[in-house]
Amino acid sequence: MTFDRTFQVRLGKNMRIARAEAMLTREQVGERMLPPVKEPTVRSWEAGERSTPTFRLVDFCRVVGRPVAAVIPTDDGPAQVIHAPRLVLAEDPKLQPLAAWARGYGRDLIRLTPEAIAVAAELCGVKPDWLRRRLLKMQRI
Repeated sequence: MTFDRTFQVRLGKNMRIARAEAMLTREQVGERMLPPVKEPTVRSWEAGERSTPTFRLVDFCRVVGRPVAAVIPTDDGPAQVIHAPRLVLAEDPKLQPLAAWARGYGRDLIRLTPEAIAVAAELCGVKPDWLRRRLLKMQRI
């Protein structure tokens, strides 16, 4: 496997996860894209069999309600991306330590690796899975 193929497989996996978290089928995603694409095309992107054009990746992310940065693979593994102002405005008292930390990011995107989520969860006194799910709800576009 070449680097590009490895990258595409990892990107496809992240796209599949994002679609599943949005509770959409491949067919639904394809129908909502502009212009629409067929289900086999979405399947081939998710399987890493076919390169995903940048404009299609941006539109895919629009459809599933995730920022592009949330699906781009990194060496740190899968990451969650949230817009700092959304975190700053969190009303849940459990998230206040994280909201205070996010103020330092201004209007930037914050990329949280699984390790960062574990540390943040400990800071907030919650379980990492709870925090991950809560952040997913907050990052919807």
